[in-house]
Order: sequence, then C-alpha cells, then structure tokens
Amino acid sequence: MKSIYRLAISSLILTACITSYGQDNNINGKVTTFGNIPLRNIRITTSKTDQITHTDSLGLFSIYCSENDRLLVSASGFDDVRIKRKDLDIPHIDLIYSNESTSFSDAVRSGHISEDVLQAAIRKYPLKGEKDYSKYTSIYELIDIEIFNVNVNGTSVTTQKPTSFTLSQEVLFVVDGIIVHDISFVVPTNVKSVRYVDGPQAAIYGSQGANGAIEIKLK
Repeated sequence: MKSIYRLAISSLILTACITSYGQDNNINGKVTTFGNIPLRNIRITTSKTDQITHTDSLGLFSIYCSENDRLLVSASGFDDVRIKRKDLDIPHIDLIYSNESTSFSDAVRSGHISEDVLQAAIRKYPLKGEKDYSKYTSIYELIDIEIFNVNVNGTSVTTQKPTSFTLSQEVLFVVDGIIVHDISFVVPTNVKSVRYVDGPQAAIYGSQGANGAIEIKLK
C-alpha cells in the first residue's frame, strides 16, 4: 500500500515538473506591423527545438522555445526577424513592411493583412527608406529645415542664387507632378518625399523653373 502511495506521489511530482517546464518555455506573443496592426498567418520557427507555428487572426501565437533558442519570424512582404529567446522580454514582435515593388501583393496574397488595411497604413505611416516628417507643424517649417539651399520667410520660399532671370526670387512648387501656387494645404505627415531641383533638373518646367523648384510627393 505504501509503495502504491509513493508511486502515486512520484507520478504527481513528475507531472507537475513536466507541466511547469512546459509553461516556463512556452512563449505566448503577438506579431504586428506599423506598431499596432496584427498580422495573420505569420510563420514562426525555433532554431533549436524545431517548432513551427503561425499567428492567428489577431496576430497571436504560442510556441515552445528553450532558453537558448532563437525565433525566426518570416512573412511575405515584410522583413524577416531573428531574435534570441532571452532578449524577448515582452513577446510583441513588430515586422517592418519591406516596401519593395512586390511587397504589397505578396503580403495581401499570403493573407497576412487585408488590402484596405495595408493601403491605409501605407498612407498614414512612414515606410522603410522614407523620412518621418510628422514632427513638423507646417510644410514651410519642413522645407526650411530639410532643404538647405532655399530661404523660407513665412509662406515665401526663395532661391539662394545671387542673381535671377526673373523679377521674383520665388521658387516653383510642384506637388505630385502638378505645378501649384500655394502649398499651405500640404500636411507634413502626408509627405512622402521633398527635394529642391535647379538647373538642368528644373528645365522641364521651362521659364517657371528658372529659380528652381520644390518637388513634393505625397503618400
């Protein structure tokens, strides 16, 4: 009877140890993009325990991982991430949108994110390789700080060239390929890129581009 009792106790202790071990090494986390958008069907593998799992519709995942393991998170249209288990204090992994020519179609086709959600995110957030202009309060402040070879005075943007062939020193404004006279409607967070072109590069605008042009592309 005592032997049976000891065996039962030993079995309970062993079960508890196994359960505890599994809990200690089971990671529950989330995969997102652009900081807070959950990604579905993202493949997650471990380098040592050879485990494979995928995120659910909320971007959540659970995977067994040893203490010295590494996680590989991979998804079509996004940059792969390799991270050490010990560095993963908070299991929230945010993937960077690759921003390549096929990234959009790859991400949508693989079911990671819907087309409309990804389009909205691309319009709202800065992409890989793009600057974040959201810190500026106006398009004129943006130009004043980002473009070194023009002068900005209020809403006036003028060339720094010592002489000009025109009566005005004002530079030309071009937004998404269209010449405009007023850029006050441009919100810095919507700017994808901005640059000043002069000389041969501004020749496509004819005499209007004599003082150079500020070319703005919107998201």
